[in-house]
Amino acid sequence: TDSCKPKRSKEPQGGESIRGLKMSWTPIPFAGYSCEFSPFHPNLLAVGTAQYYGIVGNGRLHVFDISNPGGTTPVADFLTKDGVYDISWSEANEHVLATAQGDGTVKLFDWSRPQGPIASFEEHKAEVYGVDWNMTTKNLVSSASWDHTVKVWDVAQGVCLRTFRAHQQIAYAAIWAPARPMCLASVAGDAMLHIQDLNVGEMPVQSIQAHSHEVLTVDWNKYNDFQVVTGSVDKTIRVFDLRNLQGPVQILHGHQLAVRRVKTHPHCDNQIVSASYDMSAKVWDTNMGQMVRNFDHHTEFVLGLDISLFQENLLATTAWDRTVCTWNCMQGPPPPRPPGIGQPAPRPPA
Repeated sequence: TDSCKPKRSKEPQGGESIRGLKMSWTPIPFAGYSCEFSPFHPNLLAVGTAQYYGIVGNGRLHVFDISNPGGTTPVADFLTKDGVYDISWSEANEHVLATAQGDGTVKLFDWSRPQGPIASFEEHKAEVYGVDWNMTTKNLVSSASWDHTVKVWDVAQGVCLRTFRAHQQIAYAAIWAPARPMCLASVAGDAMLHIQDLNVGEMPVQSIQAHSHEVLTVDWNKYNDFQVVTGSVDKTIRVFDLRNLQGPVQILHGHQLAVRRVKTHPHCDNQIVSASYDMSAKVWDTNMGQMVRNFDHHTEFVLGLDISLFQENLLATTAWDRTVCTWNCMQGPPPPRPPGIGQPAPRPPA
């Protein structure tokens, strides 16, 4: 159960080597909210952060090179006026990222151009909490907002193509289906999972009350077009089959507090990774129906995690303890944290 053979893997571009990617701890100035490996460069990791636990204050988008044997090297960082709650790399341009901003905008940044955002989309009426770049229709970005809506943006044209208003509470995430270019799954504080199709209209094509409490995160299985995974405040991860949406086909128990983020494994059809407010990250095997790895290396809420497309089982996590950690999650726990890294974030001024 610990190893999976890659079924789809991307080759490094430009002759880059994936050797030398080290287990590492990286300090960050603000609380970590989101992290994502580049789909183009095996050595690049982006991290979205927010000051004062995201309640007030600035945000920062970081891009790090994780291949340096001496430690992580900053490549770029952008200070924003509000928190960066989520990030997603462009699938079309190796230098560009989309960010979900606490000021209600979706901003695009180019890490090779340090002067600031290259675009800002400003139709949401409240904080944007989730953003996702379409892997197949590469001009489309989705955003999920505290204004209860999910929007789809054509970033090439700079316009909002569609606003989905089916959710009755805060929309936390809207994730594109990897093999159905116009479909996305969205989840919200109303406990609903909606499947939206741009080709059909504004109403969901499928809906289910996925949990009994708020649903904070969703992802699609990379190998099964009908399987969707959700994580909730009810502490469970649930697996759904869209061909028979009567209820979950699997409920995974093990987290002690709300599940903040789930990601399905890019090389493995039966593995899921998750991050939680219980300060842990976990690996799950859906064939076994249970957790197979538990990591409690952080000392605050773990809000971001991702798995590398290039180096199998290379996991990244980021947390409110103001650290980012990268390590091979099937070779044991991360190395001990170096002294002085990961102090609690300062409290906001009175």
